[in-house]
Amino acid sequence: MLLREAAYVPLTIARQYGGVAGLRRRQLRGLNRVLELARTRVPYYRDDPRYARGPLRSLAELAELPVLDKQVLREQPLERMLADGVDQERCLSFQTSGSTGRRVRILHDQDSHDYHMAACVRRFLATGRYLPTDRLSHIRPFAPPARMFERFGLFRRHVILSHRPMSEIKAELLANRPKALIGYPVHLRALLRALTPDELARLRRTLRIVMTESELLLPEHRAMFATQFAAPVFDEYSAFEVLNVTYDCRHGRAHLGEDRVYCEIVDERGDPVPDGEPGRVVVTSFLEQAMPLLRYSLGDIGLIEPGRCPCGRRFRTLRLTTGRSNDYVTLPSGERLYPDAFLHLAATHPGVSECFVHQEADGLVRVHVVPSGEEAGEQVFATVREKLYGLAGGEFPLEVVRAESVLITPGGKGRFVTSDYSA
Repeated sequence: MLLREAAYVPLTIARQYGGVAGLRRRQLRGLNRVLELARTRVPYYRDDPRYARGPLRSLAELAELPVLDKQVLREQPLERMLADGVDQERCLSFQTSGSTGRRVRILHDQDSHDYHMAACVRRFLATGRYLPTDRLSHIRPFAPPARMFERFGLFRRHVILSHRPMSEIKAELLANRPKALIGYPVHLRALLRALTPDELARLRRTLRIVMTESELLLPEHRAMFATQFAAPVFDEYSAFEVLNVTYDCRHGRAHLGEDRVYCEIVDERGDPVPDGEPGRVVVTSFLEQAMPLLRYSLGDIGLIEPGRCPCGRRFRTLRLTTGRSNDYVTLPSGERLYPDAFLHLAATHPGVSECFVHQEADGLVRVHVVPSGEEAGEQVFATVREKLYGLAGGEFPLEVVRAESVLITPGGKGRFVTSDYSA
């Protein structure tokens, strides 16, 4: 596996810069291969007449297939989503984070996973600031097994479990003297709140790059990380179901891994929208041989940025805009407030370091504020109410209360919006 992965690395790097026409032809061939696999060997697709069709003649015809959402994976037995004859013991097994309820098991065949791992190398190289021999500290909810190449001093990852006490996280991080730091935005914000000025100065002496993953990264939080860590910030967008989706280049644009995934931005009906318009993020990973997911909705809202990136890569760029498409509160007017509204509030409002919200079954919106100092009190809560009333265009049932920390999902992510309200 390691040799195959290593052989894929130069290929994944070269494919970033190939011609667009050739890239689209390769995507169409890949989509037709995975569609043929799905409709002939995967029970879920084989039993659905909507997939009983010939090869796609163009990428646009992919939109004629239905959108697959997470609820299907929760309801279907694993065997119905797997290709006939797949040996589960030879596959890589993952579980979704469980941020919306039940955790779902996902399997990836070894070959497609090797290509994904090879493609992850360009995530680091695209920064222009990371060397494979640099020390890297990774704050995350679980520790993956060490890879063989780490024995040779390459991509050495020092994992610090995010659920440990902050005093231990700080001690390990400072002792490792990392050149690269990776973490979920919610954990990096907590780290910055806990570091003393002297500790932050010690960390800055070696740190050259900060990388974020797994959660929506607001421009305000990117700027805050860059300023306080004194290092440029690069984001990554991925999901266990399809693995890596985008990686940042040095110009701060998130390039789709278009040599292994095809991305669509669609409206509520599942129809693609023009570049520059927001919609649901839908992807098809066309290298998968074990558990192919066709037109899979990741549950996030984003847009394809028009125009080419000045870095020279030909892969299109994606920008996430408001957070998860199914995480929102509903106002009396019918308008919705998504996670970005509350993350932006926490990033810009004096006296607020974090906030999360729950809407009760009767419609009451309860905003939990994690204060940035002991002085935070009713005055801060009052201005938070005023800000939210302004965003909503008027008053609505709202309560602002104090909280000690952000809710964390079983997968280690911050849960910023929950709702029991059925509009």
